Amino acid sequence: MTRSHAAVEPAAEVDPDLAVLGSPLFRVARTIIASLGALYAISTLFPMGGQRPALLDTAFYLVVLIATALLALARPILVRRNRIAWAFVGGGVASWAAGDVYWQASFTGVDANAIPVPSPADVFYVGLYPLAYIGFILLARATVRRLPASVWLDGVVTSLAAGAMFSAFTLNDLLNADGSKPLAATITNLAYPVGDLILMVVAVAALAMVRWRNDPVWWLAALGAAAFTAADTGYLFGLSDNTYTDGSWPDGLWMIGLTLMALAGSMYRRRSIDEVRGFAALLVPILFSLCALVVLIVGTFVHLHPVTIIMASACLLAAGIRTALTFEQTRELTRTRREAATDEISGLGNRRVLDSALPSMLEGLPAGATLPLTIVSVDHLQEMNRILGYTAGDMILNTVGNRLQQALPPEAVAVRLGGAEIAILRTVSAGTPDSIARDTEFLLRALAAPVPAGPVPVQLELSAGVALAPMHASNSAELIRCAADALHEAKSSRSEVEIYDPGHRGDVGSHLLPDLLRAVENEQFFVHYQPKVDLGSRRPVALEALLRWRHPTQGWVEPEVLQRLAVQVGLTRQLTRILLRTALESCAGWRRQGFELGVAADVSAADVLDTRLPYDVAKMVNKLGVPPSALTLEIAEDVMLIDARRTETALGQFRHFGVRLALDHYGRSAPSLARLRSMPVDELKLDPAFAAPMVNSPQDAVVIRSTVDLARSLGITVIAEGVDTREMVDAVTLSGCAGVQGILPGEPMSADALQQWFAALRQPEGQIPGQRRREQTHSGRATR
Repeated sequence: MTRSHAAVEPAAEVDPDLAVLGSPLFRVARTIIASLGALYAISTLFPMGGQRPALLDTAFYLVVLIATALLALARPILVRRNRIAWAFVGGGVASWAAGDVYWQASFTGVDANAIPVPSPADVFYVGLYPLAYIGFILLARATVRRLPASVWLDGVVTSLAAGAMFSAFTLNDLLNADGSKPLAATITNLAYPVGDLILMVVAVAALAMVRWRNDPVWWLAALGAAAFTAADTGYLFGLSDNTYTDGSWPDGLWMIGLTLMALAGSMYRRRSIDEVRGFAALLVPILFSLCALVVLIVGTFVHLHPVTIIMASACLLAAGIRTALTFEQTRELTRTRREAATDEISGLGNRRVLDSALPSMLEGLPAGATLPLTIVSVDHLQEMNRILGYTAGDMILNTVGNRLQQALPPEAVAVRLGGAEIAILRTVSAGTPDSIARDTEFLLRALAAPVPAGPVPVQLELSAGVALAPMHASNSAELIRCAADALHEAKSSRSEVEIYDPGHRGDVGSHLLPDLLRAVENEQFFVHYQPKVDLGSRRPVALEALLRWRHPTQGWVEPEVLQRLAVQVGLTRQLTRILLRTALESCAGWRRQGFELGVAADVSAADVLDTRLPYDVAKMVNKLGVPPSALTLEIAEDVMLIDARRTETALGQFRHFGVRLALDHYGRSAPSLARLRSMPVDELKLDPAFAAPMVNSPQDAVVIRSTVDLARSLGITVIAEGVDTREMVDAVTLSGCAGVQGILPGEPMSADALQQWFAALRQPEGQIPGQRRREQTHSGRATR
C-alpha cells in the first residue's frame, strides 16, 4: 500500500513570534491605541474657539499616553525576536511617558516661570534619547549583519546632512535664546535640540544602513523620531517667544511620535522585504548631499552656528569619499565582468559570450546572409599535455587564441567552449557552403603554424566542423549541435573541415537525444529476444536480450543506434540495468514453464569497469532465483583495448558470482589472439563481417578454423553471428563453431511472440527452429 503524501508530510512549523503579533487580540489593541493617538493629535490642530475641553489634555491624554507606553513595552515582553533592541526602544517611550505623567501630576496649572528647570520630568524626558539610540543601532545591526563600506558612508552622508539642515534652522536660535538663563536650565534646554539632532542622525543613518527598505517597521520608527524632533523644536521655539500652550500642535506631534514608535514594534512581516537597489538607493544620499551644499552656500550669506557648518562640510567630505568608492567599485565590477566573460588560458571569450551573442546574431541576421558557426578543435591536445606538460598545452591554446583574434574581423565572435574546442561566429553576407569551407581551411592553415611550446616547435593538427544558419538550424541549441556533429565527422574521417550534412549516417538519431532523456520516465523501452542455436543438437540453448526503444513518432530504434545515443547523454548504465532486470525476469518466467534456456545481454566496456554492476547483477539473480550460469554477459570487443589488469579484475568479479562471459563482435577490428588467451571468457561470438567471407573464400575459412581451434583449446565456445543462409550454416559447421545466431535460426521477437516461438521447439530434431518456415516461404516464391 502506498501512503499519501499528506499522511507523512510534517506539519508546517508556526512561528510563535508572528503568532503573537498577528493574533486578533493584539491587532485590535494596536488599532485602538493608534486610533486614540491619532484622534488626540488631530484635536490639537483645532483651536475650538478657546473653549478646548480640559479633559482632552488631562485624563484623555494620560490614558492614551499610558496605553501607548504599554504597547511599546508589549513587544519585548511577548516576542523573543530582537527583544533587547525593542526593550531599549520601548523603554525610551515609557521613560518619556513617565516624565509626562510626572509633569502632568506636578505642574498642571502652575505658572511656567515657577516650574523648576531641570525637574525630575526632564530626567525622564531626556531618557528617551540614549535608549532610542541604542535600540535603533541594535535593530540595524540585526537587520544587516555585515555592512559594506558604501552602506556605512551612505548612512554618514544622509545623517550629517539631516543634522546640518536641522541645526541650521534651530540650533543657532535656541543657543542664543538660552544665553541669559542659569547654567542648569541652559544645559537642560540644550539637551532637547541636541538629543533630537542625534536622534534624527541615528534614525536616518539606520534607514541608510538597511538600504531604505520598504519596511513599515523601519519607516514607522524613523517617522516617529522625526515627529519628536519637530515637536521638541516647536516647543522650544514656543517657550522662547511665550507662545506655547497646553494642547497645541507640539503636544499632538509628541503623541504621534510616541504612537509611531510603539506601532513600529507591534508590526510583523509575512514575507521578506526587498531593499532598494541601483540608482534608487543612491538617490536619497545624493539629495541629502545637495541639501548640505545648499546649507554651506546659505552660510556664506547668513550667520550659521559652527556646528551646522562642520556637519555640512563633513557631509560633503563623506559624499566625496563615497563617490570615489563608487568609481572604484564600478571599475572593479567592469573588470570582474570582463574576466567572467573571458577564458583565462586562450584570451578568447567563454561559453557565456557565445550563449549571449548567438541568439542576438540569429535574430538580426540580414536577408540572404548566412551565419556560420565553426567549432575548431586542436587535435591530440590531451596527448601533448601528457608528454609536454599542461603548461605547454596552455601555451598552445593561448597562441591559437591570439592568432585567431588577429585573423578574424572585429565583428566576429570567438570563444573557447572548453578543452581543446573553440567556436567562431561570424556573419557572411554572400557565400556558399563550398566557399565557407575554403575560408575555414585557410583559417586553419594560419592557426596551425608551429608553436614553440617545448624543446622543438609543435606542429598543430586542427579539425573544424561548420553549421550554417538558417540553412541547417534556426535556433542556438540546434546550430551548436549541428556544428558539433560536423566536427565529429571531420575527426572521424580526418578531413580537416566538414560542413554539416543532415543526411550523413553519423547524424542518424541525433535529433532524438532530447526525447531519449524522457524515454525512461515514459517507459518506452522494450526487450526483444533472439535465439542462439547449438549446431550439434540443432536446438536453442539461450536467448539474447536486445533493448529497443519505441519512439512515439519515429517507431523502433534498434539496439546499436540506441547504444550510441545513450553514450552521448550518459544513459548507458541506466539502460544496462533496465535490460538486465527485464531479461532476468523473462528468463525466470520461461524456466518456470519448463524451458531450460539461458539469457544473454550486451554490456559495454564502461559497464565492465562499473564496480557496482557485479553486485547489482548478483542481487537480481538471487532475487529472481535464476542460476547465475543462466546469464551470459556479452562484452563489446573494445574491452580488449583497456588495460589488461583492470579488465581481468573487473571480469573476474562476474566470474566469481558464476555469470558466464562472452566476447561479442570478435573479428570486427583485427582482434589480438594473444590477448584472447588472457581473457576470462566462456564464449566467443564471431562478427558477421569476420565470418561471412569464409563461404566463398578458402583463405578466410582457414582463418576461422584457426580461431575456432585456438578458442577450443582455451575452453571457449565459438558462436557465429549473422547466419542467414543454409550455406552459411554449413560453412560454420565445418569450421567447428558450436552454435549460430541470426535470421535463419530466429529473428528478434517480442516477449509476447516468444510463446509462439516456443511451440517451434517441438519440431523434429536435426532442423533449426524457424528454418522450415523460411524454406517453405522461399519455395513458394520460386514457383510464382
